[in-house]
Amino acid sequence: MPIASPRRLLGSLLSLVLVACGPGPSPSPTLEATPSPTAASSPAASVDAAAVYGAIARQVEAIRGLQPTGDVAPVLLDADQLRANLTATFDKDNPPAAVRETEALYRVLGLLPLDVSLRTAELDLLAGQVAGYYSPDQKQLFVVSRSGGIGPSQRVTYAHEFTHQLQDQHFDLAKVQGSATGQGDRSLAVLALIEGDAVSVQTAWTAANLNAADLAQLLADASDPSVVQSLLDAPPILRLLSLAPYTAGQAFVAALQASGGEAAVNAAFRDPPSSTSEVVHPDLYATHAPPGPVAWVTDLRAALGSGWSSLGQDTLGELFVRSWLQAGGVPVAQAGTAAAGDEADRIELFAGPAGQVAAAIQLRWSSDADADEFLAAWQLVRSKVVGLPAVTTSGHTVTLTIAPSQAMADALLQQLVGPVPVR
Repeated sequence: MPIASPRRLLGSLLSLVLVACGPGPSPSPTLEATPSPTAASSPAASVDAAAVYGAIARQVEAIRGLQPTGDVAPVLLDADQLRANLTATFDKDNPPAAVRETEALYRVLGLLPLDVSLRTAELDLLAGQVAGYYSPDQKQLFVVSRSGGIGPSQRVTYAHEFTHQLQDQHFDLAKVQGSATGQGDRSLAVLALIEGDAVSVQTAWTAANLNAADLAQLLADASDPSVVQSLLDAPPILRLLSLAPYTAGQAFVAALQASGGEAAVNAAFRDPPSSTSEVVHPDLYATHAPPGPVAWVTDLRAALGSGWSSLGQDTLGELFVRSWLQAGGVPVAQAGTAAAGDEADRIELFAGPAGQVAAAIQLRWSSDADADEFLAAWQLVRSKVVGLPAVTTSGHTVTLTIAPSQAMADALLQQLVGPVPVR
């Protein structure tokens, strides 16, 4: 089975509270949740609510240039119901084994402390940040209102989520997202398109329809201590990967709009980006050449000895590498430069006796300079990995391994690339 990553583990369409530290929604991908019939949730179906949401829908339709093909009545959730929904959906969509594998990956890379539960950390982050979501599976739209009212935050959220409804009705989001098996980078790239489009519409709607008092309330909601604390308490890698689809996606959609308006955005939904490099560098999307495979040995377990098994393979991609480096302490600008030029990559994770973990990673860069920039950043994070690392380069390709002992890391490296100097 593939290595599970949060961008795939949490695979629905979340819209998050605007946070004081930056524009647009926050945490990661998308959950598909359904309201409990016994919990506090209510259709936003009063005359006033229907009028408010109807007006926003018409305004969003004009901004996005798409008409709904069916009605989806928004449902208001309170904080308790939101947490219950998120928990139920997380546990339904994420088998314990998949969560353990993701924890192992993050821990071997030095991104998740041993005393932190990935499940708990994700749910705490989401429960504190999520302002609403649209479920493509259930064809339902939810807006969170901790007070029960429909203020500026709820209106902005609905503009974002109604955009997801339009996307689903016109392009079939399940089809757009496709299979995530072994394609984590592509999955994150597609999510960036989906969320970037919704953030673009949300931003345009906000500028056109909120007054100064509304904006002040929006800022106050975003500055709520519990909202801010949930973001600050999250492990940096979860926070960064949560923000990435929204921020990078909004810039990508803006580039599409500049080149061809909403028609170009629609075309991207029919032919989504193949990698996050295409999202970060929209000129690469114009050529749209899928990343080629990296060389890989069929069975690397022999290098680790008896009792080892493969947990799976996946792609990392530019946005993940950038987030990994930044979460490990590399300055923001250096992390961005070091991750740029990632043409293709692959990671395989291994489980051994007594809970031991090993990893093999290969990254093919566009140039020697790109490879060197990554290696310079790697030197800043290598001490944080759990295990002993080995790394070598061949042309533009960097191969690194992490294992419980240096001998195992070297053996795994040489099994993958042959007897080459280790650096």
